[in-house]
Amino acid sequence: MFSRGVAVVAEDPTTSVSGVDLDVELDARSFGPESGSVALTSLTHDLDGDGIFDTYVRADGDGTVIATDLDGDGDADRVTFLDASGEYDAWEFRVDDDGNPTWDRIDDGLLGDS
Repeated sequence: MFSRGVAVVAEDPTTSVSGVDLDVELDARSFGPESGSVALTSLTHDLDGDGIFDTYVRADGDGTVIATDLDGDGDADRVTFLDASGEYDAWEFRVDDDGNPTWDRIDDGLLGDS
């Protein structure tokens, strides 16, 4: 799911992650198709190996949020929520035929289930 090259992490990810600006609160309980765009700054990981940080990761007691800007426009194109039990939801941003921004759930499940 996350293996698009080798992840590169900033020297002090705790400093960088705390500086991330988000248009919406990234919370799995409230995130959905109408959540709107998610602006990302102070990215800390390079998932595609091109030398440019493209991903924000936040981990706490409730789980982990991974938000990635795939096209370099400053907004998240994919957001994945992973909770402490291993349940996950992955979302992808797009603009529909009427020009409305929307998030599509592209994957969900429980890690370890086959």
